[in-house]
Amino acid sequence: MKNILTKEEIEKALENNVWDYGNEILYKMCKDNFEHIKDEYVLAKVLFIGRIYAAAIERRKTENNDINDNFYIDSVGPTFKNSEIDRLLKELKCFKTVENSNIKDCLETHSYLTKTIKEITNLNKRSFVSKYLHFHLPELFYIYDTRAVEALRKFIKKVPKELNHNLDTENVDLEYAKFFCKCFELKRQIKTEFKIELTNRQLDNLLIETANLKNSTLKKLNK
Repeated sequence: MKNILTKEEIEKALENNVWDYGNEILYKMCKDNFEHIKDEYVLAKVLFIGRIYAAAIERRKTENNDINDNFYIDSVGPTFKNSEIDRLLKELKCFKTVENSNIKDCLETHSYLTKTIKEITNLNKRSFVSKYLHFHLPELFYIYDTRAVEALRKFIKKVPKELNHNLDTENVDLEYAKFFCKCFELKRQIKTEFKIELTNRQLDNLLIETANLKNSTLKKLNK
């Protein structure tokens, strides 16, 4: 990472707080309604997070594309309520941050919810699940999307060898697991080199800022 990322770039990402107010509403909603018991709370969380973050759960393949309120009421709500997600989240809630010892637990929770949702959508909702879990446990889940994945490659090419063991199981989504471990390593390197301890939200800001800068540069070159 040396000579690739500067302290100025990190600080610029930290200043990018224009979306903080909107995000805080989602964080509070998930904190106040952490469990998946009442339909109205479950559906509100799924709808708001999915649609605001362009990862709506209803984007699925169906013969007649019959996406309507009944899909949420009859499928989404019961699926969350009857799942093991509350038990898994409660087990993780005792951790304040990602550590070597709990990486696999986080990855297995992400994989479980991804597989659960796939049963009703016929799609791998990797990105939605990462965002949904992030708003419930912000310091344990990194936000996955294509822009962040691409930006991350600039700083971390491969998963460090000491973290590879987290990938060797059928109970994780390999693509998210690689992304997760790279994020963990990048945060570690930034803390070591710059003495800055980023939150997972701030790390996401950094990655998105990097992706936006790259796109802006490419547009200028193509003019």
